Amino acid sequence: MAAKHGMLHSILGLLPVLLLLTACQSGTFTRSEGTMFEQLSGGQFTLHRDITLAPGHVRVILQGGIASYGASEYEPRCELEVRDILEQPQIIPAGSYRIGKVVGMHHYVDRHPGSVMLAAAGETFRLADDTSNEWFMYSYRMQLLNEQQVEAPTLSCGGAYNFAFYARYPTLQEMQEALGDHATLTPG
Repeated sequence: MAAKHGMLHSILGLLPVLLLLTACQSGTFTRSEGTMFEQLSGGQFTLHRDITLAPGHVRVILQGGIASYGASEYEPRCELEVRDILEQPQIIPAGSYRIGKVVGMHHYVDRHPGSVMLAAAGETFRLADDTSNEWFMYSYRMQLLNEQQVEAPTLSCGGAYNFAFYARYPTLQEMQEALGDHATLTPG
């Protein structure tokens, strides 16, 4: 009887720990309703012309069809990123890349309180409750595969930064608008 009582105590003692462990969640995920994870994986990314990265840079940002090293946080964007920082220019060659694994990324920024510019509105608004300084951007991070290249670049496409409730992944149309005539993204 004492052994049963001791085992019961042990099980009841572990119950709160098990409940706490089941409440943990990851910050990245690969599937969600209304997203394009399954469509992008196995798709095609076609870069129409070479892109040259300046010395000391590992990524170029494509937004509104323009390639640059900075971006507006109020519009969707795509980024091509290489692995190594070099002291000489790097070329991301034009060509077709198969999209492998696609993961979701959550980017966070702490904004100064006050009036904010909403991506959809295009004007500055004072919200009823804009006391939150937390802005989020959800993005797809795509593994690009090309048999001619040992290390193909990585492609990330994200929506505009916004309050957590309004932040969302970019649509295919928004990603294509960000890429402009530099590249084409075709779902699988």
